[in-house]
Amino acid sequence: QQQPTSGGFIQMPHFPQTQQQQQQPDLSVRITAATTPSDVLTIAAERGMGLFTEHLSLCLYRLGQLKKSGAAVDAQQQQLQDMLGLCRSRASSMGPKQLSEVAWSLAQLQLVPDVSFLDNLASQALYKLPAFTAEQLSSLLWSMANLGYVPGTPLLEAAAAALGRNVGLLSSKCASQAMWAFARMEYRPPATLLDAILQLLPDKLSSFPGDDLSQLLWAYAQFGHTPPAPTLTAILTHAETAAATLQPDNIPTLLGALQNLGCQPSAGLLSAAADAVVAGMATAGTQALVDLLQVYARLRFHPGVNLLHSAAQHISNNMTAAAAGGGSRMAAATITALLQSYAALAYAPPKALLMLLRQQLQPQVSDVDPSQLTSSLWCFSLFKDLTPELWNAAMGVLSQPQVTAAIQPAALAQLYQAYLLLSKSPDGSAGLHSIPPQLVLTAWQAFRATQEAAVQAPLPELTQDVAQCLASVGVAYALNMISEDGLLALSLALPDRRVAIEVFDASAFCINQQQPLGETVMRIQLLQACGWQVSQVAVVAYQPA
Repeated sequence: QQQPTSGGFIQMPHFPQTQQQQQQPDLSVRITAATTPSDVLTIAAERGMGLFTEHLSLCLYRLGQLKKSGAAVDAQQQQLQDMLGLCRSRASSMGPKQLSEVAWSLAQLQLVPDVSFLDNLASQALYKLPAFTAEQLSSLLWSMANLGYVPGTPLLEAAAAALGRNVGLLSSKCASQAMWAFARMEYRPPATLLDAILQLLPDKLSSFPGDDLSQLLWAYAQFGHTPPAPTLTAILTHAETAAATLQPDNIPTLLGALQNLGCQPSAGLLSAAADAVVAGMATAGTQALVDLLQVYARLRFHPGVNLLHSAAQHISNNMTAAAAGGGSRMAAATITALLQSYAALAYAPPKALLMLLRQQLQPQVSDVDPSQLTSSLWCFSLFKDLTPELWNAAMGVLSQPQVTAAIQPAALAQLYQAYLLLSKSPDGSAGLHSIPPQLVLTAWQAFRATQEAAVQAPLPELTQDVAQCLASVGVAYALNMISEDGLLALSLALPDRRVAIEVFDASAFCINQQQPLGETVMRIQLLQACGWQVSQVAVVAYQPA
């Protein structure tokens, strides 16, 4: 087969269109003006098998546009399948415009054809590549990636070469679509192309939509290709301004990409992103919200109660609607990620959401990573919402020797903390929970190791300062001790009065406000459950939001 030439983007050479020239001239106008899918299908039905290729691809393209704007399109209806079959038989006669329109339509309609059809589209694209415009080529790549299709290396290499030769012609949309597609296909384009796009980026940022920037940065993070520091600074400045224009589902992509590129998002950007998600909550997807909360939890940045609460309500509503419609339950990995994010920020979701998460996690306990399952129990314990049903179901899995052996030490320590709160519960509910002795012993050993390490660590200067203050007024104290029951490490305590003085530095709080983290709250809960009166001394230097 003829290979593409080394030329750049040029006008499409003339393909024979004798029949198309005979088609009535207003048909394209009618298709473009169609306002409903049924209107488009009616036009297509009028011509049947006589619908010319130019108008066939335009019909599919218009259906994709209508679907994107919210119209319902049944991708499995016979007429649409017939149109797809017609495309399959005519792929060799399609020019670049038709090839890119058909591919884009398939992606929008979520209509995945057989691989042989996509192979044929890719083959035709490779042959006709010199005639593609930048927009057509980037759209074709983006569509194939959305369909989960990876063309052969020759097309990817030829496409990257064509983009590189014409990098100055790339719009923000073309650059972001093409790079995102390459990343999704796990193809790394030449560094010369990546650097050339970055070199042009600062001058184009003012006209770079936030969603395009999000896609582009995600791709560069996947490539492991970090922009120069001045470019990253310019990106951060623009991102803060563009945050309000981002689609909610693209915001975690942007923030996560910046993190992966080694760039700390500014407090202004994080706050603006939270406001944008709250404003667009109605269109936010559940997974995107979970991803976003994970970003804030990793950064220890409190996004505000408005986001935390509205996200919880939206996720709860989505889960309820899915259950009512017979949809599948939320994946266990998503449940654990959501719980861990809320727990890290010490925000207890509404009881309705916690109940749904428990109900959907319990049947999946045997499918969850053991360390993630124990962490989930810790989260429910922190929220004071750990029921016997979930606990007992988890114990049945975690107590199996081969499963216990797979639990990470940190997770085992968390498991013992949850057990300790259960055993100290004043309501007598501990008797309803099964307690596998060997599992509890293993968890205790892991927890004990953390406490011994704590008392052997050098005292922080803040704790030493507080101790000196106590000494100056004649108050007897103890440093780096283990409580008499052997459970808890106390860096500073008044044993005779059973007072634990907890000196918290900035690491115990969110970075943008004096909001304690989940581990800080759990520490206080454990001390109180073991009969200690907690006196908190917080010395926090935080950056304003």
